[in-house]
Amino acid sequence: MLFGEFVESIYWHDRATLRECTLVGYRSAWERHIAPRWEAWDLSAAFDVREVSAWLHDFTQAGAARKAWAVMRGMLRRAVVLGHADSAMTAIEPELPHAARYMAITLDAGQIRRLLKGFYGHELEAWLICSVCLGLRREEACGLEWEDIDYRSGIVHIRRGAQWVAGHVVVDRPKTDLSLRDVVLPRFALVRLRQLRGTGQVTGDLNPQQVARHYRSWCERQGLPYVPAKNLRHSWATTALQAKVDISVVARQLGHSDIATTARYYLRPDIAILREAQRDWEHLIVK
Repeated sequence: MLFGEFVESIYWHDRATLRECTLVGYRSAWERHIAPRWEAWDLSAAFDVREVSAWLHDFTQAGAARKAWAVMRGMLRRAVVLGHADSAMTAIEPELPHAARYMAITLDAGQIRRLLKGFYGHELEAWLICSVCLGLRREEACGLEWEDIDYRSGIVHIRRGAQWVAGHVVVDRPKTDLSLRDVVLPRFALVRLRQLRGTGQVTGDLNPQQVARHYRSWCERQGLPYVPAKNLRHSWATTALQAKVDISVVARQLGHSDIATTARYYLRPDIAILREAQRDWEHLIVK
């Protein structure tokens, strides 16, 4: 059976229960990168790891190459499970192009204060408060409803995410079991949300695409500190760590299944913290 035949006639039907946003991403990788090179490959033929490595290194972006291989590897593993390919396929480990570590641009504490003040009374104020004060993923903040907020305890229930996928809004459960979580608002945020209290979506009638555009537009017009909406999550995490919140607590707030993810992408101490660490170390050594 040809690889393309397997994917089109079997794989998509077999994986139909995946989240729509996931399937859209898989289809994009297949159509743009994998199919042009591999759809005519016979699943019963030998698979040269050097040939795969050469294909991956032809990509202009390392991230795209890594994603394409991750999708293709998943397809091959499914072919093995369904009996259409030899199990040796799952042992293939091509040489992947090096991808630079992602370093998100974040806001510091002062910039967060300015941003929150600048959105006072804006239609997206509640969305911004929840995004920047809770470390929510972009889709989690867009899927938040007013009834998810407990105004007595300050607990916010993260139960769904809303994304713009293929021209329409898709509402689904969070991506992992740990993402389905309860988080707590700081006191100042809870006080303000009690004043703003509404019904329905925290974002009102705006879809995720519109939220991002309105947010950026207001920042530009008012001269406010700006980072992409997804980086508000990074901003909360980095400032929480600077405030000496334990990294395991930060991981739980973010909904990470592995604390190593938090350490890799969010643990970025600034020079002031490194200086303080050296002073503490020096005090121990130099009596």
